[in-house]
Amino acid sequence: MESERPTVLSSMARPSWAFLLLAFTVLAILSHQISSNSLLPLWIPTTRQHDPITCSGFFLHDPSPKRIVMSLTDFGGVGDGKTSNTAAFRRAVSHLRVFAAAEGGAQLNVPKGTWLTGSFNLTSNFTLFLERGAVILGSQDLDEWPIVE
Repeated sequence: MESERPTVLSSMARPSWAFLLLAFTVLAILSHQISSNSLLPLWIPTTRQHDPITCSGFFLHDPSPKRIVMSLTDFGGVGDGKTSNTAAFRRAVSHLRVFAAAEGGAQLNVPKGTWLTGSFNLTSNFTLFLERGAVILGSQDLDEWPIVE
């Protein structure tokens, strides 16, 4: 009876090498999967190029073409970063709201440039599309930001 006791205690005190190797392998794989580089990156092959400047690759499906597409410059917008474009945005959204309600919707393209504006309301079935290089800046003029109650 006394001879069995050390054997039981020694097997509990020392885990087997196979168990230690398995635990270490699982831990290594999990810690590597948490990092930015995947250990097995070929699980889901992809051929798409990732463009860090735009989020256009986020949508996998092609949206239906809009019934009418217009540019902000059609409504008097100036993309110089100094001229207020609040009135141009509001005119554009007001004009395109009619087409947005109809089948197919509407899209307002904002060309390359820096567009200074205050608040304007968008509507359903309406796309505000910023072309590459287009930046919308919020105006510092408090009169262009009406209080909504």
